[in-house]
Amino acid sequence: MRTITFDIDRFDGTRSWTQSYAFEYDPTLTVLGSLIRIKEQQDPSLNFTASCRCAICGSCAVRVNGNAVLACDTRLDTVLKQWGADTLHISPIGNFKVISDLVVDWGDKIERLRSAKPGLKAKKEFSADSGCQQSPADFAKIQKQWDCILCGSCASECNKLTDNDRDFLEPFVYTHANRYAQDSRSADGMVHVKEMVKQGLWKCLHCMECVTKCPKQIAPAADIAAMRAMAFAAGNTDGKGPRHAEAFRTDLENTGRLNEVRLVPRTEGLIDAATGRMGFTYRMLKHGKLGALEAAELYLTDNKPIEGIDGLRKIIRYERDGK
Repeated sequence: MRTITFDIDRFDGTRSWTQSYAFEYDPTLTVLGSLIRIKEQQDPSLNFTASCRCAICGSCAVRVNGNAVLACDTRLDTVLKQWGADTLHISPIGNFKVISDLVVDWGDKIERLRSAKPGLKAKKEFSADSGCQQSPADFAKIQKQWDCILCGSCASECNKLTDNDRDFLEPFVYTHANRYAQDSRSADGMVHVKEMVKQGLWKCLHCMECVTKCPKQIAPAADIAAMRAMAFAAGNTDGKGPRHAEAFRTDLENTGRLNEVRLVPRTEGLIDAATGRMGFTYRMLKHGKLGALEAAELYLTDNKPIEGIDGLRKIIRYERDGK
């Protein structure tokens, strides 16, 4: 008989421990089904949340070996094959306050979601009598964002949140903000974008964990990028984030190569870069990651243009100017 073991992180409000549960392998089980079997047959004190069992409500997200999954939508066989072991570590999703065992507190997260100003102020052309319609093409632009079920998987694995959640929001918040910002029926989509700029829109680390962990294949990182583009187009170019993006585009248009020697001073300003990055620059020079003469040459003369630079410039200008 094949035996599967779940090492589950437990928490009773004061004490934390890991408890092991062994059960007979069943190829029909999901991760959620396994947790339910443990609760019903071994330990009724084990706490977790679940409702629909159909990947709709989003309440059953947990971590399996440190990776967020939707428990009802993840077959036991899938994770056993993925990790090549019959013992799995089950823990609550990350970057949430734990209430009990695998149950986390959503209170603060919902309050942070409110900062996206979730709600649509319709254009004046719409009314209660005429309705508030949009074309299938316009709906398709925001359809994927509507699929978000607030499971928390993206927030669980967000490296920026893990490092510092005081100047950055949960990825799903940016997805909801972009859903309203891109809605063709909105009288002012920038209302949502401006608020997100204040709430760390330019602080994303591009780790893409939110993209790979979403059970609905939503890409919060793409929503962040879309709102950055809206902010940039609206003239919100002040700050390190916009200057960093502009420096990237300038380098690509000029030579097709990134000039990292110029990138930092153009992003942070020459004085801040010189004072704030002195230690980092010294370590790079010390370990041979950057030569002093090479750095000086790059700063003064830039990279040589790549072969085919004219074609790249056409692409960049088309994206920027539409022609």
